[in-house]
Amino acid sequence: MIRIGEAEVERRLGALDLVAIMRSALCAAACGDAGGPTRAAFTTPDGTWFGAMPAWVGGPQPALGAKLVVAIPANAARGLPTHRAVIVLLDPATGAPLAWIDAEALTRARTAAVSVVATQSLASTPRGAHAILGAGAQGLAHLDAFARAGMIERLTLWSRDRARAEAAARVAHAHGVDVQVARDPGDAVRGADVITTCTAAALPLFDAATVSDGAHVNGVGACVAGKRELPGALVGASALVVDDLAAARAEAGDVILAVADGAASWDGVVSLGKVLAHRGSPRTGRVSIFVSLGLGVEDVAAAAAIVDL
Repeated sequence: MIRIGEAEVERRLGALDLVAIMRSALCAAACGDAGGPTRAAFTTPDGTWFGAMPAWVGGPQPALGAKLVVAIPANAARGLPTHRAVIVLLDPATGAPLAWIDAEALTRARTAAVSVVATQSLASTPRGAHAILGAGAQGLAHLDAFARAGMIERLTLWSRDRARAEAAARVAHAHGVDVQVARDPGDAVRGADVITTCTAAALPLFDAATVSDGAHVNGVGACVAGKRELPGALVGASALVVDDLAAARAEAGDVILAVADGAASWDGVVSLGKVLAHRGSPRTGRVSIFVSLGLGVEDVAAAAAIVDL
């Protein structure tokens, strides 16, 4: 059994077309050639969240494995990552352990790559004015992924921590991106073609009216049922796509809470994989929204590609 640490994972990620790998994995899941159960998760009394995400990928290079992930809010005060993760790959034929892969960088990168896929597939103007809310690990990962894909003509950043936003702006400048830091979330999203939310917010970050008709939104941060980043009125008025419908019904707070408020419904909601595989289309709406939770098939496909390098 091989062990691949974070530094080597990051090096290998740079050699992969992760956007293409995520597109292929999501299509395979929609066509029945990849899959896994919804995430099994629980929260301990001290606030630690633990999730297990088993999955398989078929095709000419099959893969089998699971990601184990924890979220420990107290790590922020310790100067440690709040999210830690590993992926274990097994031999699909024999079940023998093949690899142990540190998966923090992989998780960030695959999440951002899926947002790129969603934006390319759903946005009316995928290359244009972008807004990223949140300047933590996921915000930076999305900045990097969109910049590398050549999709950002100009960028507005916002974070509750102004210093973090300004640090992210320096990263954007290094990519050659025209960037500014916004005073508040509403200011950040106003006029944006693509909005990506990567925060730990529990309540909507902005009013629906601040989002332009025809905009595309990637909702990334609200991956538990009781939290939301997006206003219910916007969710209800959108062409709504999720990474997996069963997972979204269990965990997608942005949708669950909007439905509970009577502002939205599950009617016409489809998975991104079905859109990519031309097996479904979302309902019509004044904006498009992709709600991202993260799937085991994404992790296993990415991990298998890293091992194969």
